Amino acid sequence: MEFTSRSAGSTPSGPDGVSRRRVLQGAVAGVGVAALPTDGAASTAQVEAAERQRFSLNLDWRFIRSNVAGAERITFDDSGWAVVSVPHTYNDVDSFDNWIGSSGESSVAMQSTWYRKRFQLPAEQAGRKVILELEGIRQAATVHLNGVLIGSYEAGVTPFGFDLTDEILFGADNVLAICADNTKWRPESATGMPFQWDTRDFNPTFGGLTRNVILHVVPRTHFTLPLYSNLGTTGTYVYPSAVNVSGHTATVNAEAQISNEEDRSRTLSVSAEVLDEQGALVGTLPVSTVTLAANTSHVFKVSSRISRLNFWSPSYPALHTVRLTLAEGTTVVDTYTVRTGFRKAEFRGGASTGGVYINEKQIFLTGYAQRATNEWAVLGDAVPEWLRDHDGRLIRESNANLIRWMHLAAQPTNIRMTDRYGLVSVQPAGDKEADATGVQWDQRLGAMRDVMIYFRNSPSILFWESGNNWLTADHQQQMRALKQTWDPGGMRAIGSRATSDNSAYGGTAAVDQCEYIGTMLNRHYSDYARDRMPLIESEFTRDEAPRRVWDTASPPDFGYVTGPDVTYHWTSEDFAATVAASTRYEFWSQRIQGPGSRRYSGAAALTWADSNQHGRQYNWETCRLSGRVDAVRIPKETYYTHRVMQSPTPDLHIVGHWTYPSGTVKPVYVMAAGVSRVDLLVNGRTVGTSTSPQYDFLHTFTNITWQSGTITAVGYDSAGTELTRAQKQTTGTPTALRLTAHVSPDGLKADGTDVAMIDVEAVDSAGRRVPTDQARVDFAVTGPAKLLGGHNPGVPYSVFQSYVSTEAGINRVFVRTTRIAGAITVRATRSGLAAATVTVTSTPVVTTGGLTEPPPL
Repeated sequence: MEFTSRSAGSTPSGPDGVSRRRVLQGAVAGVGVAALPTDGAASTAQVEAAERQRFSLNLDWRFIRSNVAGAERITFDDSGWAVVSVPHTYNDVDSFDNWIGSSGESSVAMQSTWYRKRFQLPAEQAGRKVILELEGIRQAATVHLNGVLIGSYEAGVTPFGFDLTDEILFGADNVLAICADNTKWRPESATGMPFQWDTRDFNPTFGGLTRNVILHVVPRTHFTLPLYSNLGTTGTYVYPSAVNVSGHTATVNAEAQISNEEDRSRTLSVSAEVLDEQGALVGTLPVSTVTLAANTSHVFKVSSRISRLNFWSPSYPALHTVRLTLAEGTTVVDTYTVRTGFRKAEFRGGASTGGVYINEKQIFLTGYAQRATNEWAVLGDAVPEWLRDHDGRLIRESNANLIRWMHLAAQPTNIRMTDRYGLVSVQPAGDKEADATGVQWDQRLGAMRDVMIYFRNSPSILFWESGNNWLTADHQQQMRALKQTWDPGGMRAIGSRATSDNSAYGGTAAVDQCEYIGTMLNRHYSDYARDRMPLIESEFTRDEAPRRVWDTASPPDFGYVTGPDVTYHWTSEDFAATVAASTRYEFWSQRIQGPGSRRYSGAAALTWADSNQHGRQYNWETCRLSGRVDAVRIPKETYYTHRVMQSPTPDLHIVGHWTYPSGTVKPVYVMAAGVSRVDLLVNGRTVGTSTSPQYDFLHTFTNITWQSGTITAVGYDSAGTELTRAQKQTTGTPTALRLTAHVSPDGLKADGTDVAMIDVEAVDSAGRRVPTDQARVDFAVTGPAKLLGGHNPGVPYSVFQSYVSTEAGINRVFVRTTRIAGAITVRATRSGLAAATVTVTSTPVVTTGGLTEPPPL
């Protein structure tokens, strides 16, 4: 597969007829870039003037939702365009706003848009190499700098980059213009063939610059970046070998690609330091020296036995920093930093001793499948990184340790999150739900290659998924060969969902090329594979239920029923109790550590969050309701029941609430883990005892008569010792609204893209959330921010309104900062209730020459 790019060394004229020089004579007055943190600190040796820098280009773009002729020209007038910051999407206003159908085809727009950005680099940086990195796009980007076509990227899956060196101006304005195109079935320019995954139903449709845009200014002799498309570079690969878990020791290996773009040969050395989580030095990798000819590249390999390592695992996701130094004699030429984690991973076949091992401990992987965008209602895919961490915290607090990203590669912000929060990731590249042939197969291989090169330092990735469905033996072998080429030391397994010894699904030859087997709803299960490699259930429990509907006995949804053509008809209680327990039990009961014969090593529930990226036939909701949390990340009851089922320690949860009309008689469900007996009490009186749970976790107490007060569940061990308890109280009628603000731990940034989440609750006179409240709340914002609103999945066009209805007593709205810092006050009102206000303050973000500090590693 070819990606178009202007050849190096050319010095074309732009369409304005002006020859582009890399340096103007003298700096423009007032133009310069302040010294920002570099990727690594130099030693006491002399440092060359050309040490690298990373900058963010995220702020202050001009944007238009149209394919405007001539927008690449320097002199183009964009003064009437909107000013936006990245991450940005134009689909935040039309996603989650209408009913979605069986193919996920909502009203989300798919079209070409333009972004333009002005920035400066100081004249003293002249002579350096300048590289543009985009952390991804859906689906294609055509990039112009100063009116000259730099190149294009069309695969829509991976991070990618462009060399800007020949057209960059030092000491004057540069104009970067990007056409971002998320049109469906856009054919690849070189082949005329669309990409297999360029669809609505399996590929997130959010358009625009939805991910970080980074500028790298590096010496002419430098560590390369892991951006294979366009640049053809492979970066630095860091991995452990000969791991001694108990001794906290491993051989740390670094394979660093160096490019010498000087006109002379250079005798260069590479060394590295390994730092722990606190930045303390734990070891060094000795120098490797090579004479590198002019305009050539070389992969330096350094390694050393390092002690005092903390190994990465779901229970302790330790991350280390490897800081590499490139030198010529005693002069430091370049430095480069890799953030990674060290761990030992094994994938064994067999009975009770098989499965997945992390740091020599057998582990059952349990968690969720999720679309690669991991999108939010209201925000779409324009999600600040701290909200990715919010996801990570919630997922870990539910005791999950697994995320299977679906169909397409998860973006860097999501993988950084799984690294930090200890979530084992299954990382695909690009596919639909079938094998491919010809050009489309070559596109698949190219995407997987790029994904492996970019993400192979991420410790959370344990599995490369080469197909969302079965592949032929030859194709699976080609995918495995990619892993052997680009990730031979990463201790990862490669395989596909739905590979089986059945000849209709690849046959034994295809199974033999896999290192793990994925299944979907237990289909295509492989007896042949069972004793040879781990089995992972990729997406069980496809059922759906809205968060707002507790059960058939709760107001305001007495006798709740769905439309006649809706696929699933569950209430929140059904979904959280019997559906969650029974669907998970199919794989939990067959786990490799248990008595079952199928020997599953893990299982992922579909999905983590409610999504509008895949639908159901005649669905009368604006999103699919399969999530453990809703589309703005408020936990549903199924979140808590999964927390219990995934808990390694005693835990329990009473499903539902305890605020019912007089005369209500209903079943009460309690999910419990690690206990032998559960007692249920109403106002201190025992009304039931259970010692025989269904599906290992579900305790059902039938015909419980509601009484105002408190319901309590208590879990005991076999000796009658209390281990855990939970309770819920009857609330009064709502008397007031309450607002709670959530912002980044680093504070709210006035960068034009950061958001504050504002929770609104209806509370009674005692300050307790009223679980049956479901009514409209109106909002007003004062200060430098825009109210984005919230989301009600059962109400079309509820996003981007100045109101939202509570669901089960709570909902959430968002405000987005502007580029002006200051106090932002949100006021919530509803007739008959006391109003509420909350104030947050955004802090200034200063740019120098249009550049800011870079996003995190």
